[in-house]
Amino acid sequence: MGIIDWLADKVQESTGEKERRALVAKAKSLCSLFRTRVTEAIDALNEQINKFNNSIQKLNSVRASTVKENIDTLFLFLRKYGNCKTSREYALESEKLPEQFPQREQDSIENYIAGVDWSSDEVFWNTFLCTPLGMRFKTRKQNLSMREGINNLQLKLDKTLLELETKRQDTELEQQICGKYMECICFISDFIKDNILPELDLVDAFFQAQQIKDFLICRQSTAGLQFSYPITVLIGTPYEKHYQFVRNAFFFYILSCAFYDTPVLTNLLAHKATQEDLQEISDERTMIDQCAGMVEKNRLLNNGKQV
Repeated sequence: MGIIDWLADKVQESTGEKERRALVAKAKSLCSLFRTRVTEAIDALNEQINKFNNSIQKLNSVRASTVKENIDTLFLFLRKYGNCKTSREYALESEKLPEQFPQREQDSIENYIAGVDWSSDEVFWNTFLCTPLGMRFKTRKQNLSMREGINNLQLKLDKTLLELETKRQDTELEQQICGKYMECICFISDFIKDNILPELDLVDAFFQAQQIKDFLICRQSTAGLQFSYPITVLIGTPYEKHYQFVRNAFFFYILSCAFYDTPVLTNLLAHKATQEDLQEISDERTMIDQCAGMVEKNRLLNNGKQV
């Protein structure tokens, strides 16, 4: 090193210029790391958001398909046998829920890092100090400001990565809840269509046949005959199994209505779902499975054939 270079170096040290340049280089490196790490975290979050949106799309399709139709058809059958409320009256959350659940927007690096040309040290540092990536330290000595700014940027990186990972985990949980919900309402819909409605057709036919027989025995005309379905008269008779089936089908209907518009969906819509909501879905599925088992015990038909 020549005397001129040596003197220049000493001047830079005495003025703090050398340290300033080193700090600027360190800050640039940290900002580059910030962008890289945050971009990776956002990519992981968006991948999970895509999975969630696919689940929401399926959920909207399922809820708009035959599920509600089958529940409402079950209501039309059950109201003939006694006092039965509509599905809305058993599910108070229904008024809070939309017909279609919205998909979630993906996140973007621009939400965390301002796009700035950092090719110049001065432009870089001024930007760093005066944007969300740093604090405004203009009133302090520059090198002290730089060191504090670098520390703040490191804290900002750690906080941002934690925030993004929390969002990713929350989205993953919501996708799990969405999947569990869809499995259950698909089961409800299929069970009503395949196991309950055919049996109720049989019960209806039983009452109609009995009343037609009574009219014929009394030599009365069946023209304009209005059928009635006094299900409770079967208690204590050889046909009590019909009564027990209708009774259990009614319980299944109530559970189905409540689950279709479960409060868990309200939390899902507000992005406030928790592990407790996932457990609640599982508990509700257990109750529905148990009720389905009770319905099965009193069925006379199996795949459309008497058992």
